[in-house]
Amino acid sequence: MSRGFRSGRALETDYPFRETLKITDQAGQAGPLPPRPARAGWAEGASVRIAGGKEEALKPGTFQRFEPANWRGAVEVALRFPMRPQASTRYNEAVSVERGPLVYALKIGETWNRVNADKPHRELPHGDFEVRPATPWNYGLLLDMKNAEAGLRFEEQPVGDRPFSPEGAGMTAAVKGRKIKTWKMAHGWPPNSPPGRPHPRSRSKT
Repeated sequence: MSRGFRSGRALETDYPFRETLKITDQAGQAGPLPPRPARAGWAEGASVRIAGGKEEALKPGTFQRFEPANWRGAVEVALRFPMRPQASTRYNEAVSVERGPLVYALKIGETWNRVNADKPHRELPHGDFEVRPATPWNYGLLLDMKNAEAGLRFEEQPVGDRPFSPEGAGMTAAVKGRKIKTWKMAHGWPPNSPPGRPHPRSRSKT
């Protein structure tokens, strides 16, 4: 995806599904304030390359200032934020799967039921709906937490018009899991994951 950054400056990126961001600056047109990207805390080995020059490391936890005074014509600033997959232990020893700034979730089928249709001011398109699972959701992960990356597989997809929907996401994740038969719906919704067993949203396919 690509979007304008400001007058004389353009940003081209599929972040957060891809690692790179390219900023093209038309020297002398972008205004007095240069871009000042922050190095993300999860991006080990983040770097910047200016005008095809040498790749330079970004300092952790800081902003990087560029001085375009001597730039001529269109200058490209390429930022790279490496996204190393990882698994983290959360509440009740649940496990989340992460890559860069994204936390992945299990793709679950959905059944939409309209509710409160008899109430005033709830006519469409302002109706209320309950969304319930139409496919199994009670899975645990089969992962070696000491080497979780080895059990995770990521695959690039074209970024859709709705990039944060299951159909439009630019990256999917796959991991082995096992159904937990004793983990069942309670009071109409899934309860917290049992201690020692990961949460189903950790097993993702976004």
